[in-house]
Amino acid sequence: MKKLMYSSVGLLLIALAFLAFNMFSGLVLTDARLDLTDQKLYTISDGTKQILSELDEPINLYFFYSDKATRDVVRLRNYAKRVEEMLKTYAREADGKIRLQIIDPEPFSEDEDRAAEFGLQAIPLNQSGDQVYFGLAGTNSVDVTQVIPFFPLDQEEFLEYELSRLVQSLAKPELPVVGVMSGLQINGGFDMARQQPT
Repeated sequence: MKKLMYSSVGLLLIALAFLAFNMFSGLVLTDARLDLTDQKLYTISDGTKQILSELDEPINLYFFYSDKATRDVVRLRNYAKRVEEMLKTYAREADGKIRLQIIDPEPFSEDEDRAAEFGLQAIPLNQSGDQVYFGLAGTNSVDVTQVIPFFPLDQEEFLEYELSRLVQSLAKPELPVVGVMSGLQINGGFDMARQQPT
């Protein structure tokens, strides 16, 4: 009888300790992240952190993903989850300068019209006519728009580069002007003695 009572009390104490740890971590460690993947899939590079820290004005990102239409496409769902997690990491790291909206455009809806306004097109999923949106649109305060029409599955290793390029082009829409000064002729030239272009 004593063994049964001690084991019951022990199990109750373990359960209470587990609940206390979960409550503590949920309240105190909300922003703590730990990336245990081999390729560090959920860790952003120092260059991306610098781009996000230098944002002067807010950027709006609209992630269009047809979640309901892709229930049976596991590879696409996994990649979409990775894109969503990466975008959330960008928004968290940007300290409020990135406003992220995740949109599941239903057929013949306002969300689908909005995707079309950004220039996103649905890709056919199967023979029955189901179509999938899996793209990103971004705008800045002066209404410059940048779009990734579709995230190709074979380009997953370039995801951070593409997202950072889009954010950088929205943060600094004016490209620097580079001039070249040279004594060479712009169109080349023509050597009359040899009858050949120089």
